[in-house]
Amino acid sequence: MFSVNSFIKLCFVVGLPVMVAMLLAMAIQVLVLGTQAHQDSCKARVKAATNPDTSTHPTPYYLGFFHLYPNAGGGGERVLWTMIKAIQDKYPYIVSVIYSGDSLTRDQLLRNVEDRFGLSINPETIYVVELSRRWWVSYKFPRLTLVMQSLGSVVLASQAINAFCPDVFVETVGFAFTYPLVSLLSKRIPIVAYTHYPAISSDMQTMVSSRETGFNNADDIARSAVMSALKSAYYRVFAIAYSFAGSFASSIMTNSSWTQNHIVNLFGNPKMTRVVYPPCDTGVLVEFPLAPRSPIIVSLAQFRPEKNHRLQVEAFARMLDAHPELVMPATANVKAVESAESLLTRCKQRVVEYPVLVMIGGARNIEDEARAEELRQLAGRLGVERQVLVIVNAPWSGDGGVLDWLRSAKVGVHTMRDEHFGINIVEMMAAGLLTIAHDSAGPKLDIIVPAIRAPWDDKVPEGAAGFVATSVDDFAGAMAMALTADDRLANGVQSAARSVVTSKFSEDAFKSAFYRRFGPVVKWLDNQRSDVDDDET
Repeated sequence: MFSVNSFIKLCFVVGLPVMVAMLLAMAIQVLVLGTQAHQDSCKARVKAATNPDTSTHPTPYYLGFFHLYPNAGGGGERVLWTMIKAIQDKYPYIVSVIYSGDSLTRDQLLRNVEDRFGLSINPETIYVVELSRRWWVSYKFPRLTLVMQSLGSVVLASQAINAFCPDVFVETVGFAFTYPLVSLLSKRIPIVAYTHYPAISSDMQTMVSSRETGFNNADDIARSAVMSALKSAYYRVFAIAYSFAGSFASSIMTNSSWTQNHIVNLFGNPKMTRVVYPPCDTGVLVEFPLAPRSPIIVSLAQFRPEKNHRLQVEAFARMLDAHPELVMPATANVKAVESAESLLTRCKQRVVEYPVLVMIGGARNIEDEARAEELRQLAGRLGVERQVLVIVNAPWSGDGGVLDWLRSAKVGVHTMRDEHFGINIVEMMAAGLLTIAHDSAGPKLDIIVPAIRAPWDDKVPEGAAGFVATSVDDFAGAMAMALTADDRLANGVQSAARSVVTSKFSEDAFKSAFYRRFGPVVKWLDNQRSDVDDDET
């Protein structure tokens, strides 16, 4: 018979774990947020350093942007700063607090933003919180990298919110494990996410389970059935945890259809998840004349391993093997590639006769510099060093800058598999280059649509905007077809490519899509503030 004592014991057994969980949650809140006096002091500092326009809104709102590399100058940073510029244009009463791992002042950071992206940001609604432990997410842990960096992002988010607790938490890198922490601290802080690339995807899991070598699966693991099984189980468990964390987001934006499909599959929130294509500054590029062009193949990508620059060199060498007429002869009257300046000069003089592969990319550190040097050595081993040029950290504009190469080259190439979007691909297409990209993810689904595929002697699809390829042979064939394309084919592809990028990926298109996703968040804040005011009266 069920007695009073049994009931008391049952309550104790059930209630003890709940009580422990509640105490743990309260402890986390205290540790992360600190005392109310501490938070008041932090907010007072932000208020003293900013001056939002509240003429059209009674009180300012404070957005916390969790973006640890705001000074990096890549596509993700263009999204961040265009988003902030859009907020300043429509919501001048909103203050953007940047949680940054860069040791730069606000003025230094904004000067760099204007130099790199041409965006003039009003400093009066910007505040920078410098975080001191970015190594948590930048260090390549030898084992369990995904888990360790995810835990590191939580540590950094704790530091960020301790320094300033915002009205809205905006995460623009992809650290979904910060979402449960923010939700635990307060249900009144909506979480807005812009995801460039899922931390885990079904593609990664398939690569491991099929024991395929790749950027996320080293040779030693792929060769071992036991290690592959262990890593596959690790990925499955991580995917479950990642899905749980992502479910806490209030509004999710993704940068491409590929990312969208993976995020919906993982987070399971299709109604709150929408594609918002990144803003691409194509205004200057679309003014470049489509012809004449020199036989230059340009690659634009940071010297990171996943960009797979080796494939470009190997495909270029394979193309020259198949087309000996394109090989630069070793004669005194034919100059090999000596320097970027001399090659650009010859491009402007229209005296470049033989194709040259020019790989332009940023180097974040000494490891990236070493990868660039390895490409030069690879070109030497393949015997094509006379027609390959590797340029590190070229400026965007000015003499010898990226714009000079985009104005002169005929072909563009990008070889990363599962490139989530590919702003550099859009830039090459806008500049009038016959662009070749990997037949996967963003380029396949969103950018080069429709595309020319192997076999290259088949009929070209009407309105084709470029080429896609997968293997070394396919890229070699695409390079040859693009370099030797007649005026009719070249002009048709160039015109179609420009039409695609200007209609889908402009800054105005980004802002319109962003406002549709961000507007409801502002309305929710207004309603919350109204409810608080009603309670106080």
